Amino acid sequence: MRRHGIDCCIIDRLDAPSPYSRALGLHARTLEIFDALEVLPSIRKVSRRLKAVSVYGDKGFLLELDLTTLKAPYPWVLSCPQSEVETVLIDRYRMLGGELIRSAELLDFRQDGRGVEARIRQGSDVQKLQCELLVGADGVGSIVREQLGIGFNGVDYKEHFLLADVLWEAPWSNDRSHGFLQEEGLLLALPLPQGWRLIMARREPPTLPLSLALFTERLTSILGEAPNLGEPRWLSQFSVQRRLAQHFRRNRVFLAGDAAHVQSPLGAQGMNTGLADAFNLSWKLAFYLKGFGQGALLDSYEQERRPVAEKMLYGVDMLSRASLVKLPMLRRSRDSLLKLAGSRRNISSRLLRTASQLNVHYRNSPLVTYGPEADVGWRHQGPLPGDRLPDAALKSVRTGHLHQLHGLLRKPVHHLLLQLSESPEHNERLVMYALSERLGQEYRESVHLTVIAARATADDDVPREGTTRIWRDHEGEFASAFGDKGRLWLMRPDGHLAYRAPVSNADDLLGYLRRVVGKANS
Repeated sequence: MRRHGIDCCIIDRLDAPSPYSRALGLHARTLEIFDALEVLPSIRKVSRRLKAVSVYGDKGFLLELDLTTLKAPYPWVLSCPQSEVETVLIDRYRMLGGELIRSAELLDFRQDGRGVEARIRQGSDVQKLQCELLVGADGVGSIVREQLGIGFNGVDYKEHFLLADVLWEAPWSNDRSHGFLQEEGLLLALPLPQGWRLIMARREPPTLPLSLALFTERLTSILGEAPNLGEPRWLSQFSVQRRLAQHFRRNRVFLAGDAAHVQSPLGAQGMNTGLADAFNLSWKLAFYLKGFGQGALLDSYEQERRPVAEKMLYGVDMLSRASLVKLPMLRRSRDSLLKLAGSRRNISSRLLRTASQLNVHYRNSPLVTYGPEADVGWRHQGPLPGDRLPDAALKSVRTGHLHQLHGLLRKPVHHLLLQLSESPEHNERLVMYALSERLGQEYRESVHLTVIAARATADDDVPREGTTRIWRDHEGEFASAFGDKGRLWLMRPDGHLAYRAPVSNADDLLGYLRRVVGKANS
């Protein structure tokens, strides 16, 4: 929100970030988001890069998923505790002028057509805050969700999870996570920036006080000898729920993160999904508050993100049930399927892209569409409306500097990519000049134009760069991902495709912009 220049305030019940957190892994899509927010370098400094996932069964090795095969700018997982992520994001937020009030508790709120009034208690002092919109990102026990009367349906898992963070010299490679799905139960060994995180699942609740004895016993059965785990940095136990809010919005109040959905920690989806909620919602709130778009812009948050959360919960539930299965026959069937997945590249690739959230799309959103002459049949080239746009290397015609397509997302506006054919026709040039003028006049604050020239286009055929940015497809990556025809691609501030059409549909594009990001009072 602060990137858009919107005044906002965060209310936090805690007086300082918790040094402990169960959330750990940052997937490839989240790293793209952090790059857009310009915090990725800081995140990487406090993280460990993981390149693979190794899984073992009763009879030994089952499969390895190689994260570096992902077609993404950051094909790996960063092991970074949520406490470190929160610290980096708060620093960035404050640098941009954001206000954070700690040791403050939301008591209640009311909303009407003019805004939201919230009562906040800080110590013995109770005060009222006025705002236009309110977002409840207040966790599983969300007061915001409760006061809205929104249901949080789901189930509790029977298993009890134990967690230990230890400074231990493990015998396994620390550039990958390790999962042991064996008769004795589930054990995960996850490299931390320093040390390891061990997670066990048990049907019986642990005896108190907690100790490392159960971890030592379990690791001894795997290693053949008792490990010296030393003193734990953190010991914890927790149970797991699977729940989904019936709605993510009620009028001027929204839910995000664990307040909207909660799931098993297996697959490291919770923190990543919550961050994606915020990235999807923030630009819509900002545009709305600036007077761009109508109520449909806010409606689209639930329409887009709730189906993603529902699908994620189902996938994590299937993963959890398969990982925790006890019957020998079912374990053998599961292990056979995992071996098959590891041996079939198309299956393992699909698993990786799903887990990394690169396959998340909003194709069914009413906010995305295509032009009347768009070629979107089953043999279509390039992303469909609602898809995440792939990255590509591009070269400035004016300076010769190299850029990445995703680098445009650091400017939180819609980016219209006008792709020229290899030999630009006269009408393509006319459309380029016309759009440059219209967008500059009517959408200067919300839509920026970038022209993409084909790699093989002769220098003399490339339009000269004036006020319009013109980049050349550097190594053919853009054509490989988007096709080689003259097209219009409208990239949203969250990196998803809002609209696609041939260059001849420029008038239809302008109609779309009026409906979606035009001034509300125009």
